[in-house]
Amino acid sequence: MPVSRRRKAKGEQGSNPNRAGGEAPVKKRGACVLCDDGGDLICCDGGCRRSFHPTEEHGEDSMCATLGMPEEQWQKHVAQGDAALYTCKNCQYKQHQCFACGLLGSSDLASGPEVFQCKHQKCGHFYHPSCVAKLLNPDSNTRAILHEQHIAGGLEFECPMHQCKSCKEAENKDDKEMQFAVCRRCPTAYHRKCLPSDISFEEFEETGNPRRAWEKILHKQILIYCMKHEIQPELGTPMRDHIVFPDGRNPVASKRARGTPQERDILEEHEQLGRPSSSKPSQSPQLAEIGHHRMKPIDSFAPKHLFLHPQPGSCGWLDE
Repeated sequence: MPVSRRRKAKGEQGSNPNRAGGEAPVKKRGACVLCDDGGDLICCDGGCRRSFHPTEEHGEDSMCATLGMPEEQWQKHVAQGDAALYTCKNCQYKQHQCFACGLLGSSDLASGPEVFQCKHQKCGHFYHPSCVAKLLNPDSNTRAILHEQHIAGGLEFECPMHQCKSCKEAENKDDKEMQFAVCRRCPTAYHRKCLPSDISFEEFEETGNPRRAWEKILHKQILIYCMKHEIQPELGTPMRDHIVFPDGRNPVASKRARGTPQERDILEEHEQLGRPSSSKPSQSPQLAEIGHHRMKPIDSFAPKHLFLHPQPGSCGWLDE
């Protein structure tokens, strides 16, 4: 489907954040974490606060990989009404991606966590202490090291998504000019009034500059892809290799044809009901196996000694 048509539909979805208690289990507004488009979404009731297109049909217009949920399981979930719960694999196994470097880490506070969640009430992002400390202390390596140690020791922190990258002030949703434009691929946020001119709400064919900003998708916020991410013309988004589940599966692996989920992609019954699984991955996969291919780090802010080359269109390295 042409990008322009898909993007028109995207902007018409309305504005509502993750569902609160008492709302229906089907969320029709907001954005899928896999494709950043709207439509019928299923919300994770774990700590990540993410939403997903559940079935292949729901993701067709946006070319979304989706959760690959069978239609009968989706209908059963919907039929449960307010009692329906869904827990994604990251929350189920307590293994979450660092929003800075993209690597999985344990978030289990009972067994030595590797990633920690931002303390902001409505933030679902997790970070390695070293990654977020460097982001919060870009001008002082000494302060970053001390902050890293404190976070690893349990100190709460507020991540960069809650401070304008330009003016360093906080968000005010009641003032339109002070509402945030938030990047969907890295911890970057701007006030509407501070948004760089090259992050445009329109596509300029004569200059080849793609559209990077959309309103009326996120609740009193602007959805953006900042300039660190290359827009793929056929998708209208950056590469969709940014989400990894703790079994090592990337839902948009290069060899997977859209609309043909593999057997291991199908969610089990207990996942639809939010019940814990008896099995648990033994460790956090850092380079996941996808067939005969290995996934690369995703939009990485990680120090360059971890990887030989940065991911194309990535955020670069922390120590540059």
